[in-house]
Amino acid sequence: MMLTCFRDNKWKAIVLSLALILPAAGCAGKDAPLFDISSGTIEAEACLIKSSKKVRSGDMSGGKGVEIQAKEGSMVSFSYDISAASHYDISISYDNQGEDGTLGLFVDGHFFTKVGFPKGSGTVEETITLKEGTGEISFRYLPGDTGITLDCFKLDKSDKKISMVVAPHEDDEILGFAGSIQKTVANGDIVKVVLLTNGDYFDKDLGPVRIRETMKALEVLGVNKSNIYVMGYGDIILQSLYECSDPGIVFDAPSGYDSTYGDPSSNLYDYHTLDAGTPAKYCYADFRSDLNNIIDTVRPDTVYTTSEAEWHPDHKFGFKAVRDVIESLNKDKGYHTTLCESVIHGEELTWPDKLETDDKGNIKIVEFTNPFPSGGAGRDWEKVTKITLTDEEVYKKQKAIGQFDTQNNGGANFDGNSEFNYAFCKRDEFYWVYEY
Repeated sequence: MMLTCFRDNKWKAIVLSLALILPAAGCAGKDAPLFDISSGTIEAEACLIKSSKKVRSGDMSGGKGVEIQAKEGSMVSFSYDISAASHYDISISYDNQGEDGTLGLFVDGHFFTKVGFPKGSGTVEETITLKEGTGEISFRYLPGDTGITLDCFKLDKSDKKISMVVAPHEDDEILGFAGSIQKTVANGDIVKVVLLTNGDYFDKDLGPVRIRETMKALEVLGVNKSNIYVMGYGDIILQSLYECSDPGIVFDAPSGYDSTYGDPSSNLYDYHTLDAGTPAKYCYADFRSDLNNIIDTVRPDTVYTTSEAEWHPDHKFGFKAVRDVIESLNKDKGYHTTLCESVIHGEELTWPDKLETDDKGNIKIVEFTNPFPSGGAGRDWEKVTKITLTDEEVYKKQKAIGQFDTQNNGGANFDGNSEFNYAFCKRDEFYWVYEY
């Protein structure tokens, strides 16, 4: 594997990475007004306003609003102060006379999501996580966004839970976790999906295509694209990043890229560009910083990811990176979560058992067998946690898998493997569970 080693500038890379982390640890902006959550709402015109303009309207609360303009640096922000960390529902009243648009929502200095604003006037809601003490919430114009007029904001403590699925490649989130995703959504809770790589090993143009396929597959399960984080790192380089003794070394991925990217055509930019303004380099300092910032900002109640026991290096070292971040946040910030580890690649190529159909062409829905029958992986099948899927959930998982045309039917330099993918349409899904 090719790599570019910037040894003379390695400390410069590390310092830059740290500089992107430190603002989130500080207090709220000095000029951002403090919002008393118990008071009900805060007017947009009472917030800290940058590169935006106040507008008068008799249809808005307080008779005014703030127009976030379609240009870099346009934003509105306010501070909060709470006694205990919790999820909150933030209601955003707005006016949008253009086409459906988005604005970036930041919490404590880091990107949280792109909020969608349908054409017209109304209120939209997002579930966010606020940490104990003082912090800041801001709405910012980002690449791909549009100009929106904001009216007022309301914060209420939320009873929703947030789950996060961390996928090494586009489709892993569906193969391993589609059942849990559906059950979480059906319960009225939130699912966030983090894509570690762009899955572009076989073709440098494959990344954006696979991102769009994931977007469509998750839509089948009820997950909006605003809940997808595209980290945008290179396929088959996670082991090199993780094991590198110098976190500032920049690797060239097999695709030829050395910087993160997403799919601007779908308004799904890479996380580092949204969070810091520029793409990240393929080095562990940036990778670890991005993953840490996402998990720390969202603070999911449950995290699902692939197994350390798998043979695929991106799956194995993706798990290790997620575990390391969770352990660090648990130790340093008292963050508690449940980590669920599942398997996409077992020790035998015949696993999982291939999908079978009856005489009428209906699939026979059976349970998963042990992915590590020899016991050499150190994962006790007797201690696994299982969830049972309904027929409808299995069929919807099958439909979601069908959105991955490149993985099922192939493409340039890639042989599709639909038989393997559809084999994950089982009666159950399984995890080894770790509490932090």
